[in-house]
Amino acid sequence: MSRPLEQFPSRLKELRKERHLRQEDLAFDLNVSRQTISKYERGQRQPDYRMLIEIADYFQVSLDYLFGRTDIKLINILDDRVSRWIWPAKVAEDKEKENPPSSAY
Repeated sequence: MSRPLEQFPSRLKELRKERHLRQEDLAFDLNVSRQTISKYERGQRQPDYRMLIEIADYFQVSLDYLFGRTDIKLINILDDRVSRWIWPAKVAEDKEKENPPSSAY
């Protein structure tokens, strides 16, 4: 079984390159030094849990993706098309709960 952060260095580098970011750019956005990003990517340093969450949020991926536990990147797997079908049903359901139909007795 692999260690939790074993795949983190390669995942971080992959995500950064997919977005065409330099280490300096990512470091600036995360408010850390370029050397810190470099050490993360080389596996010479591990981020604390707060930084892991910040990185996951920044790239909009799950922690499981960063850890290599899944290859599914997206946090929100519902796209706009699916949301458009679900939202009206949810609104109708909420309205019915607020104003239940009166009985005919």
